Amino acid sequence: MNITRENNGELSAYLKLELVPQDYEGKVEAELKSYRKKVQMKGFRQGQVPAGLVKQLYGKAILMEEINKIAAESIENYIKENKLELLGHALPAEDENRKNEMDFDHPGNFVFWFEIGLIPSFDVELEKIKVTGYEIKVPEETVDKHIESLCRRYGKTEHPETADLSDTLSGELTELDEENNPKEGGIQTKTSIAVDLIALKTIQKQFTGKKAGDTVDFEIQKAFKNKADLASMLNVNEEKLAEISPKFRFRIDTITRVIPAEANEDLFKKAYPHADIKDMDGFRAQIRKEIAGYHAQNTNKKFFVDTVDSIIDHTRFELPEAFVKRWVLSENNRSAEEKKQEPVADIPEEEMKQVLRSLRWELIQNRITEKYGLKIEMEDLRAFYKDRVLAQYFPVNSQDPEEQKRIGMFIDSMMKNQEEVKRIYDMVFEEKLTALFREKVQADRKEVEMEQFVEILRKDNEKKNQ
Repeated sequence: MNITRENNGELSAYLKLELVPQDYEGKVEAELKSYRKKVQMKGFRQGQVPAGLVKQLYGKAILMEEINKIAAESIENYIKENKLELLGHALPAEDENRKNEMDFDHPGNFVFWFEIGLIPSFDVELEKIKVTGYEIKVPEETVDKHIESLCRRYGKTEHPETADLSDTLSGELTELDEENNPKEGGIQTKTSIAVDLIALKTIQKQFTGKKAGDTVDFEIQKAFKNKADLASMLNVNEEKLAEISPKFRFRIDTITRVIPAEANEDLFKKAYPHADIKDMDGFRAQIRKEIAGYHAQNTNKKFFVDTVDSIIDHTRFELPEAFVKRWVLSENNRSAEEKKQEPVADIPEEEMKQVLRSLRWELIQNRITEKYGLKIEMEDLRAFYKDRVLAQYFPVNSQDPEEQKRIGMFIDSMMKNQEEVKRIYDMVFEEKLTALFREKVQADRKEVEMEQFVEILRKDNEKKNQ
């Protein structure tokens, strides 16, 4: 057996494998003997079929199988022994001057030609990458509205005799016919109405001053113009709204009024029990931090994508594009017969650009992982699944042994699902990469209003779709 290498440029090469009879005859004979013990043929007991007949009937197929197996193992061992870093895997050569020599009817010497693509040598220097790190600026008006919301949430409720603009009314909605009588077979449902959320002031006035037990007839689609909210209020599908009567009657059962809590230290503790807030400045700072956190997922994603693009653009290295194209075409899911009947001659230029960019990023990720020592252990996946997924449904920090046992069972079940494990792995890896980028790259911090950030994302999408 002999393997020789012929370079085809800097990043691709041909491997020539030569086999002589001594390389395969022993293995073929051993396989024939093993097959003879198993073969069943009419007129012979199992294991007693003459060796010559077995060779005549199955020898060629066994020879082909063993030759291909030896070829594959030999090339794989050569790649390992020579520590070659390949793009994809070795492919049968298609060069006219490098044709395989295989005559299975008259076995002797066999020659195989393979083509390989090599991973280029390059370095990644995150410290030289510059990107903009966006942070959402929280306007004071937004903080004011949040404080108002918290004051209402932790305020006291009372039930006044008459309704005011800020009150919520609970009662029953009834669909009316053209004579303003309850419609036969019409909608009748219990619901609540926040007076200040009614779209028209003229309709708001119909409710203010009313008492429990009073009724109000009004045009419901003028009062509530958001179709999704109205459908939810009436407990029907949105499509049904086109069929309902214009007028409804609301019978007031209870009137609820919230007396907002005072913005003092008592409220600070209720709203943020784990934060040490002493005064209004600290309260506002905590609210700004919380609101900014709502947007962190989007800003982090933007930062990650921009950093990846910058790394790809600044990390220069060549790729054996002709080999990559052959490799991609060989990886499609069509059968060998389908490929023969309808070969794919090429890849569209734009699609090939995306393939090469994706491959560049895959190689760069591997280099970053090696250089900066990124590691993901199974415990990282379990912790992420527990804290980010299960925390939405369970008190994951509960000290109850039974609850912890349940959570452990859910995590064990997830770890058996390879697709879910891969999904969690990708999320954890992206988080670790983002943290590494935050630490290493030169990020120009820029505060923007939410509307500005949305516009930036819109322009990014337009650019990608061009």
